[in-house]
Amino acid sequence: MKTAKMIFAATLIGVLCVTAPVLAETDEPESIVCNIEDGNYVIRIPDAEGDLGWVADDMEQDDSVVKLGSAELVDDEFVIVYEPAADGAITVSAKHYNGIACDRMHTWDLRVENGAVTENFGGSYTESPKDDELDPFMTGEWVEKDTEYTGMSIERNPEKGFDIEIVSPMTHGAYVFKTTIYFDCDRNAFVYDKGKFWDLPEDGNTEAELGEAKIAGSTGSISMEGDEDNLSLVWYDDGTEGEEIVFTRQAAF
Repeated sequence: MKTAKMIFAATLIGVLCVTAPVLAETDEPESIVCNIEDGNYVIRIPDAEGDLGWVADDMEQDDSVVKLGSAELVDDEFVIVYEPAADGAITVSAKHYNGIACDRMHTWDLRVENGAVTENFGGSYTESPKDDELDPFMTGEWVEKDTEYTGMSIERNPEKGFDIEIVSPMTHGAYVFKTTIYFDCDRNAFVYDKGKFWDLPEDGNTEAELGEAKIAGSTGSISMEGDEDNLSLVWYDDGTEGEEIVFTRQAAF
């Protein structure tokens, strides 16, 4: 049986690029050029859309081996310059955000010797799975396994991500939670930033008008592992300790 854990894991590809003037086209989304220029490590990522979704490690730590000289869009390329700071080895990354979620990420293993940056063998490319890959494993009605107390509904969002609703009964929390989740390949989990909590009506009627949310705009992450019949969900909301709930698929709840 193909598991959701396998599907949820972001795609990981090996070495990104080598120090060379030009790189041939690859199967990766971007054909990246990496060079050593005046002792600095320079990365050029094509970004024809100019969406500025790329973020480079700032490396502001006092003991960092390299420091970020610049990171900017130049002629349809996101250009990152890492300058030597101290001898040693380090891994740097560039992450692309589509909204609140990191949808692809590159890393490079670097070394500084005698005031110049060189590239170690290594580095990786990671991307988030597509929504349609996750769809058959996630969407549907779920109920907490064994106890059948807490219910969860997951639907594909027409634009991007998944709409999720979790209902905890009067005996176990008395809340309704709704938000849209997006897969983040850096966290290897789903993230959200507009979560809303309502107090469950005293009669337990989740179909009733909920009115104004008790808490609106919460942030957090939800990781899931399992298969198409069972999901082990670990939920972090606003930095709170993760709560693990195991759900099983249910026709309705």
